[in-house]
Amino acid sequence: MNQRFDVAIIGSGFSGSILARILASRGRRVALLDAARHPRFAIGESSTPIADLLLRRLGQQYGLTDLENLSAYGRWRQTLPELACGMKRGFSYFDHRDWNLESRVGQRSLIVAASPTDCDSDTHWYRSDVDAYLFQTAMEAGVDAREGVAVTSLDLSDSARARIGLASGDPITAGFVIDASGAATVSARLPGATSMTDRLATKTCAAFAHFRGVASYSDVFNSLHGDHRASEPFDADAAAQHHLIDDGWAWMLRMNNGITSVGVVSPLRRDASTHHETLRRATRVLNDRFSGDATIHQVFRDSLRVAPVSKIATIGRVQRLHNPVITPHCLMTPTTAATIDPLHSTGIAHALAGVMRLADILLANDPRERIERYRASILAEAFHIDRLIAMAYRSMHSFPRFTASCMVYFAAAIACEERIGRGEMPDRLWQADDQAFVAAVEQSAEVIESDADDARVVDQLRNLIAPWNTARLFEGDGNRYAYTATK
Repeated sequence: MNQRFDVAIIGSGFSGSILARILASRGRRVALLDAARHPRFAIGESSTPIADLLLRRLGQQYGLTDLENLSAYGRWRQTLPELACGMKRGFSYFDHRDWNLESRVGQRSLIVAASPTDCDSDTHWYRSDVDAYLFQTAMEAGVDAREGVAVTSLDLSDSARARIGLASGDPITAGFVIDASGAATVSARLPGATSMTDRLATKTCAAFAHFRGVASYSDVFNSLHGDHRASEPFDADAAAQHHLIDDGWAWMLRMNNGITSVGVVSPLRRDASTHHETLRRATRVLNDRFSGDATIHQVFRDSLRVAPVSKIATIGRVQRLHNPVITPHCLMTPTTAATIDPLHSTGIAHALAGVMRLADILLANDPRERIERYRASILAEAFHIDRLIAMAYRSMHSFPRFTASCMVYFAAAIACEERIGRGEMPDRLWQADDQAFVAAVEQSAEVIESDADDARVVDQLRNLIAPWNTARLFEGDGNRYAYTATK
């Protein structure tokens, strides 16, 4: 076997596999290496309109029709029904702290549509199926794809070719190395790697798993209130569902194979000695099926954890941030270099933007200028998302404040979606390349932490994002939004 490659990609999650397939389709010799095997448990399952637009553009640019089909729920179900997914019409939020029935619609709930119909909706990706499928398509495109092969060493001393040692004992060389290993961050252990995690304001831990038999929360909420407030403008279960609970929040993402992805995310306090106990509490909430909250427990009472089988998966600190350029011929994908938090479902879009940018770099005649632009974009986006998410956590004590902070994020996402929809490819996603918007986010964070009452805070944030508020955010009757930004 020829062990010399143009590009070696470490990690065969969806972004690594898509990138490998694109490069192979353009005549590059590509090695795709992974220590694990497919199918496998993974989180990071919630797509968004930005992610769908990028996936569609990748499919069109490189003639990969199946990627286009994966960009909307209806096309996915029609063309690839064997791959499990979930319908995601938008985002839904429920406040459980000191829980009481709502005296008015939207007092403790928020439902935001991102798609006008079920057919056009975003999706939740059942990553076991999706990642395995994309790995297989990479192999079919001519990628030398190897599972169960751990990278044991990475020598970048030769600026022309990297040398990669494998547990199998067969080293390979490549002109470029792309680290798509995600949380494993294989290249982060190299001498040239730079960690900037301590510069992030968001500090959270997470416990998560897949469950079967989780009942409908919208049914419970509607029954308690005697109406259909959790089903307008769409069913709140067909969403990235957020539950604000004591000491954090929980997500629920429902797949069409009966499995629900569930996680609990808790803020870490400044005192590092309490971090372990915070993670233990989050894990206990899942193990006890939310027994401390009567309404959530109703939907989990008869559920069964199906993955991981042995125990709840945990992350002691969710956040990481590394310089994505180790050397000019060793780069990290965005989701290897940076993970902020699952709160706003930014991961898939960031990963796909990385695929697009890295393909441009690796197919260019002279990639040097593009590499520096890549570094700047990834870091700017990471710090921007960190500011948006940290602001949301600091507002969680008050549901009106939290709702207002979410509107700032939605304004960023919608403005970015509209630009992509017009055919533009922003240099930085979520308006991170718009200095006026970045400044508005910083001002919003100051307002959120001020002593002003909730009504005043909401008014100030509404005014701050007014120049970008094309979707009439802050004007939803009963905290219900049926707008469609890009579809």
